[in-house]
Amino acid sequence: MYFSSKRDTWIGLLLWIPIIAGLVLTTWIPLTNGQYYPTGTFIFVPIVAFIAWLWFGTGYRVTDDELKIKCGPIRQTIPLKEITKIKSTRNPISSPALSLDRLEIKYGESKIAIISPQDKKGFINLIMEKCPMVTVDSNCVKLDSSSKKRMTMRIGVGVIITVLTLGGLGTLLYFSNKPAEYTIQGGNLKISGEYGEEIKLSDIVGISIKDQIPEIQLKTNGSGIGSMLKGYFKIKGIGQAKLFVDTQKPPFIFINIKSGLRIVNTEEPSETDRLYKKLLEAWIQNATPK
Repeated sequence: MYFSSKRDTWIGLLLWIPIIAGLVLTTWIPLTNGQYYPTGTFIFVPIVAFIAWLWFGTGYRVTDDELKIKCGPIRQTIPLKEITKIKSTRNPISSPALSLDRLEIKYGESKIAIISPQDKKGFINLIMEKCPMVTVDSNCVKLDSSSKKRMTMRIGVGVIITVLTLGGLGTLLYFSNKPAEYTIQGGNLKISGEYGEEIKLSDIVGISIKDQIPEIQLKTNGSGIGSMLKGYFKIKGIGQAKLFVDTQKPPFIFINIKSGLRIVNTEEPSETDRLYKKLLEAWIQNATPK
């Protein structure tokens, strides 16, 4: 008879949240930005497959004379006649068990195996049926009220952490992927969004438009998800510059101001051209004595 492993919610969160986040960062976001490279996916697919193998492939089969334990690629066989004692445990040691609601099986001279069958009562009854001499602790199939309370608290904390993590990740991805917005008004260029700022036209010393950006060597203080870059980056031959660009959608407007270089663009090349002309015109008018 086969018994699947009990699965604790918090263990699932620890396993799957990093995997999901990694797939989003290496596959989904690059696909939406038109900058997908299969390398990240090829790296994560085997990892996902292995985690899924562990998560869905952990269980215990009781035959007429053996207990067969499997956890993904891990296999272990214990002769039923060697089992001497079964007791309840919450030992967190690495084991073929996906829950802390565990059973410690003593067998042989001084060997132990720790498992977590979903149907503990059915598992223990079957072992006792086949091995009447096995000693079983009375607490194996029931949790006291404090243990139940601790388990409920762990699940609740796990759910809260998951919600907060996914909410924070979603917010970060949303604002990091959202293009900057530009407003020219009252003698200022306002850049809205993540890392946004307001630049006085009087502080601008030069404006140009180019089809490419020199090699970006280092992110110093910014966000870079896929081709969307915002914040401060070190650029070859230029040094530090503040970027609000999608590197896959040239051209780029280079704005030299007294405090450093800003490089910006929009989602559409034609819109970037219009922004450049509008900004250049406003800058010239602002510099012209009245």
